[in-house]
Amino acid sequence: MSLNPIREAGNVVIYELLGSGDTDRIEKMLGLYAKLFPQYQHYVPRMRRRARFGNEHREGHVVHYWLVEVDGQPAGLRTFRYVRGRRCGLAHSLAVDPDFRKVIAADQTLAVFIIYECLYQVIRDAKQKGDLPLYGMVNEVEPHRLMEHYMRNGLVQLPLKYVEPIFPPEVEGRSRSEELANTRFSPMHIGFLPNPEVKTEIFTCEMIKNFVEAFLVDHYGLPEQHPVVLEVLETIDV
Repeated sequence: MSLNPIREAGNVVIYELLGSGDTDRIEKMLGLYAKLFPQYQHYVPRMRRRARFGNEHREGHVVHYWLVEVDGQPAGLRTFRYVRGRRCGLAHSLAVDPDFRKVIAADQTLAVFIIYECLYQVIRDAKQKGDLPLYGMVNEVEPHRLMEHYMRNGLVQLPLKYVEPIFPPEVEGRSRSEELANTRFSPMHIGFLPNPEVKTEIFTCEMIKNFVEAFLVDHYGLPEQHPVVLEVLETIDV
């Protein structure tokens, strides 16, 4: 099954993969993910399973898996979601193959183009649902030099000490509590890309708490009272 692109800019084309049945592009996206995120390649089997379902397989979440092609070649990927109850988007993964990082799309580098396109997508998601305008897109970012680059392109670094859960490889029969016991945590920056229609300029403690819980509780599935969740919330500095 071939897909109609959801966005084209010159020789750059974005395809939505969830529920598409486009096995060829799904496998190209997963191959790119494993290549550019070797530390997370054990997530590929669960991502492949998730790709069989549509965007709204999980209630309250509108999820997107994008493959970005340049001249018909897989060049980048983006996974992200709109969390309706939190009024924000969550950007999970962004990767651009080094061979394509100097590509320009709509007068932006390819990575920056993708970042803004997924912001526009979650803004559309909220409008299509008849929801209140979302605050913007919350991004996990590492390392520090990348955060600095994104700040020059419109992201705001939020004042907290955040960590990303990295779950162990799947093992049949292992309980959720056993999985959590084997989860490690990696320091990350949190960058926020505001919705230009809302123009958020002041970030309250309650707003940042909402963003953190959207990631750690709603997306990653940590219990609200998990020690790491509580520790991260305690670091919010506003």
